[in-house]
Amino acid sequence: MTGPVASPDPELRHAPLAELQRLDFRSAARDPWADEAALWARLLALLDDLPPDAWDAPISTSDAGGPDWTLLDHVAHLAAWQEEAEGYVGRALAGRGWPRDEDYGDFDAFNEGLRTTWAELRPADVRTRLLASHGRLLALARRVPPADLRAAGWEWVFFGLHGHVLDHLAALEPAVERVRAGAAQVGAAPGEGAAGAAARGVGSER
Repeated sequence: MTGPVASPDPELRHAPLAELQRLDFRSAARDPWADEAALWARLLALLDDLPPDAWDAPISTSDAGGPDWTLLDHVAHLAAWQEEAEGYVGRALAGRGWPRDEDYGDFDAFNEGLRTTWAELRPADVRTRLLASHGRLLALARRVPPADLRAAGWEWVFFGLHGHVLDHLAALEPAVERVRAGAAQVGAAPGEGAAGAAARGVGSER
């Protein structure tokens, strides 16, 4: 049993990101599934009706020295980590424990290496991968015991789901706003890398 589907929280869907980044999502007073549903809905609404050429526009530099990250790279990165999280949440549910940061080494290098997994994908393929992996991961995450979810498992579940989305909305929302406003070019902020653009005030390296 996974429980009822949480309804999106309108405040989280529309409040300025700076306000959301100050929230303690781990607090026992919050419903993690309602928070997850709201931020997921916010991401999907952002991606709706984007023109095809917007997906290939560079919006941040690579923290590992690779090519600039495009809007497609950011969204595909979310999908890839959801797939990664399926594996480690499944292993934790089987009693094999949660991973450690050390298991991944340099996160910047690891993330750059993940780009090869979506190098040939187009926007429709990336979106399909994003939706499918999200559904599978959410079903697994709902099986994590509540006490474990807010303890050892929090970092890995939160940053596999809405915490990671919140990180990348910091890069995606300004870029999409420029596209929708008819900007001629969507460029990376000077000197700001993919993780830097995505993690201001949140603290995730993934």
